[in-house]
Amino acid sequence: MADDAPTMPVYGPTRPASMLTAGDMPPRASDDPEQAQPSKRPAPLALDLVELDLALDLSDIADRGFADAVGDAAKVIGGEFLFDLPASGLVEDAQRIAVVCLSRQNGGRFGLVLLSAGGDRVETAEADEATTGLVQFARAFVAVLEKL
Repeated sequence: MADDAPTMPVYGPTRPASMLTAGDMPPRASDDPEQAQPSKRPAPLALDLVELDLALDLSDIADRGFADAVGDAAKVIGGEFLFDLPASGLVEDAQRIAVVCLSRQNGGRFGLVLLSAGGDRVETAEADEATTGLVQFARAFVAVLEKL
């Protein structure tokens, strides 16, 4: 066992790899020399989504409602709950979708929280083709808030 190289933790998208395309994969640290200095760069989006996922509590959603629970989870990680709306037509097998601003730096970083069709499961996700418009709207929404 002494000959085994230590393994490094792997961070990645919160969705299964089977749902991602090659263009969705985040760059590896070896591909970007600036990533060697993490203190200068914000945390990767996927890491922010994992933190948000850990802050979400399904029992809070059942007791207090989706929007309030997502808002509280966003505050825990230093983010902002922006809005939620019905997911019909945007995401399969989901009844609601919430947009959370994870950081306002560098034009903003946004994550999505999906409530399953049965209301028994939540999932964090990055924007994809179907939800890119939501993130563009969220970016404009934050720009308006900053001007107020």
